[in-house]
Amino acid sequence: MAFTGASLADGQIAAAWATIYTSTAKTIVKSFHIFNTSATPQTVEVRVTRSGSTARAFPRVVLSQNESAQYVSDGDTLVLSASDIIEAQSTTLNVVDYTITGATE
Repeated sequence: MAFTGASLADGQIAAAWATIYTSTAKTIVKSFHIFNTSATPQTVEVRVTRSGSTARAFPRVVLSQNESAQYVSDGDTLVLSASDIIEAQSTTLNVVDYTITGATE
């Protein structure tokens, strides 16, 4: 099957665990960037839950004002299956922007 490149998700991270992306088919995440728009440092946590499995945490990051981080960067990939989810939470509601790009089958 062919993969189609796409902007998979974008938005702002909540102050409590919330789903920011749900895979509907086999998906290859090519980039996952976060950016702190607040003057206050933000602690960001991300986890991936495979369909029917337990959540697995990514490293926690603390971002200063106008600082960014990458969970998946150029040259790396994160492969998801249908119904896998990416969840995130931040210190403060709606001040950390995120973008997830990749390709779906």
